[in-house]
Amino acid sequence: MLGAPLVLVADKPVWVAEKLIEQATKQYGRKGGINMERWRDMFEDLNGTKKDIDLLEEVNYFFNRNVPFVDDLTHWRQIDYWATPYEMLGTNGGDCEDYVISKYYSLIKLGMDESKLRITYVKALEFNQAHMVLAYYEKPNAVPLILDNLTNSIRPATARRDLKPVYSFNGQGMWLTESKGLGARLGNSNQLDRWTDLRVRMARIGMDL
Repeated sequence: MLGAPLVLVADKPVWVAEKLIEQATKQYGRKGGINMERWRDMFEDLNGTKKDIDLLEEVNYFFNRNVPFVDDLTHWRQIDYWATPYEMLGTNGGDCEDYVISKYYSLIKLGMDESKLRITYVKALEFNQAHMVLAYYEKPNAVPLILDNLTNSIRPATARRDLKPVYSFNGQGMWLTESKGLGARLGNSNQLDRWTDLRVRMARIGMDL
């Protein structure tokens, strides 16, 4: 008697390694582990989502909803520290740079083209201080959509009169930023020491950026 036909099943994507969840629980406590589990669940829920706007909205809302804002001096005893997603979720807190980095990493992991995403330094005019947001360009000459920890609403850059763009970067380069289009290229993003340090720390725990 012939046995049942062999069915090949594709390996399930490892969105967040179980060892990272266990490590977060051990290092930061149960809340850190729960945050990492929720992050894994977000990836699983969004796996297969085809529309970029759906990914943008869900990822933006996930981090804005689940992680409280805490400034670097209070959180890390440093004036400016760029936390990995693991550190942000584990410690249950982060500032604008940390939100952007976690959203950027998550969207790329979900399959979004890195060239569409820019980590963007802006001046928040209402507060007269530096701020960071994530910009999404559907096409190179498009007006970008802005993901911001200050709001769950994703709006075009032209509708964010409260923000003055300065420069932007991703893993592919660095640019002077304009309200429309990609702007003039400045060079390689590895010129940014904090970006390089972040990537090294992420690689150490298996989260290549």
